Amino acid sequence: MPSFQKLVILFTRYPQAGKCKTRLIPALGKDRAMMVYKELVSHILKRLDTFIASTSNTDLTIFFTGGSEQSMQEWLGHDYICEQQQGKDLGERMAMALIFGLNRKQDTLLIGSDCPGIDAAILKEGFQALQNNDLVIGPAHDGGYYLIGITGTLNPTLCSQLFTNIPWGSSIVYSETIALTEKLGLRTHILKKLHDIDTEEDLHYFYHRPHPQ
Repeated sequence: MPSFQKLVILFTRYPQAGKCKTRLIPALGKDRAMMVYKELVSHILKRLDTFIASTSNTDLTIFFTGGSEQSMQEWLGHDYICEQQQGKDLGERMAMALIFGLNRKQDTLLIGSDCPGIDAAILKEGFQALQNNDLVIGPAHDGGYYLIGITGTLNPTLCSQLFTNIPWGSSIVYSETIALTEKLGLRTHILKKLHDIDTEEDLHYFYHRPHPQ
């Protein structure tokens, strides 16, 4: 068992023009959309670094797609542990990442880089919720979710079922996932709703809202 009892997983991709923030490309172009993506990743990593530094039992692993471990570390630095995402679709890749934590008996929170509102308070509440719940989830205003977390004692089969037959990219991802948790009988804690950054309108929110550290 690792010395770290808790794990934060950042789900991301290696930045390549035309493959990042594709819904922003019509408004910004490929290169500017990629720059926004890189800024979002930088923003969330600063938040995560601060949170990790404030704890003694929490680790961070970056699960990426595109590029290689070497290219990820050339981009982000060599202080981060980077693992290639595994699976044939988004749901399977997320499930496999969470099972990475389950195999180590770690309470695990998985987040993306699209939600600048994630902060230490959100992460702390998420881990605290897992002391008395099987699952924690943070709904996004677009109908998806920005965070999903599981207790380190969850059955891996139940974990995988949470990501089966979900219409990824739609406005019903969160509601369908909640329906699954109820069907599976999982005790679930729901965090406050936050904004993802996917569209030009979302960008206005990102650049004009306060950004406490």
